Amino acid sequence: MNQTSPSSNLPIRSRHRGMTVVEIIAVVGIIVLLLGILLPALNLGAANARWASSQNNMRQIYQLMQEYTNDNRETIVPAAFDYSGNTFPSKVRSLDPPGSSMPLTELGTRAGYGTWSDLLWTYAEFGPAPAIGAPSSGTPYGYMYDSPDRVYYDYDGYARNDIFRSTVGMTRTPGGTEALPFGTGAQRSEESDPGYFAANLLFDARPQSDSDGQYTNEFGDWRTTAEVRRPSQTVYLVDSWYGEVIEPTAEGFGSPDPAGGGGEEPTEGQVDFRYPGESCLMLFLDGHIQTEGQWDVFTDLKDIRNIRVDEL
Repeated sequence: MNQTSPSSNLPIRSRHRGMTVVEIIAVVGIIVLLLGILLPALNLGAANARWASSQNNMRQIYQLMQEYTNDNRETIVPAAFDYSGNTFPSKVRSLDPPGSSMPLTELGTRAGYGTWSDLLWTYAEFGPAPAIGAPSSGTPYGYMYDSPDRVYYDYDGYARNDIFRSTVGMTRTPGGTEALPFGTGAQRSEESDPGYFAANLLFDARPQSDSDGQYTNEFGDWRTTAEVRRPSQTVYLVDSWYGEVIEPTAEGFGSPDPAGGGGEEPTEGQVDFRYPGESCLMLFLDGHIQTEGQWDVFTDLKDIRNIRVDEL
């Protein structure tokens, strides 16, 4: 009679051996390797999605600009304006409701003074946004006649993705008193807020004065489309880490490496290269949007890239 091996009577499951420490380490190593490969791709995909969303915001801005231009005898939306020195009537940046106050700088609270975003917000009748204001400020401000400012973004629970901002948050600010043109630049506390789109002050409609305070242009320059010879090359809007406007100079657009022969003094500029590959977005007056990487000197924009920021 054949004897049965003791091991043959054991349940089948008991004959399966467990994973060794070496095998577990190998599996963990493979998982870590795969994560190392996939995570950068996922992060890049998310960054590209935000880049595309920011472009969409610029397209919506341009659509509003076109409607404004068509309704106002081909006048281009000014980058900044000041109605106190001219005859153009408007409710832009009027206090809403009367008696309310805004915890901003003097320029930021002055009725009739504002930027392209204030004008388009009012023109498109986007307001009012939810009324906000510190308890000590009296009547809450409602943003009926101007686009939301820093104070609006400081309050948790309010929309943080209006079309007048980038969908990518700022990673730095100049640490100024207030966003341009209301102060010296964005405050430190704004680093997590959506990044600014800045309009080219080539289209500055504020009254101009000389060093003695005498008006050299009492009404400012309200440009029309007929004045722009190369709309497909003329920049209107660009990403910024300073604020809502930008000077069409090397100081504004930057000239970090003057060794290139442009002759400019070294300056970091105010353009925020916040998208993948250290790039920024530019909206041109014909409505198209370009992604541009950093330039060496300010003059490279016109001489090499065929981009105009300082002339019509």
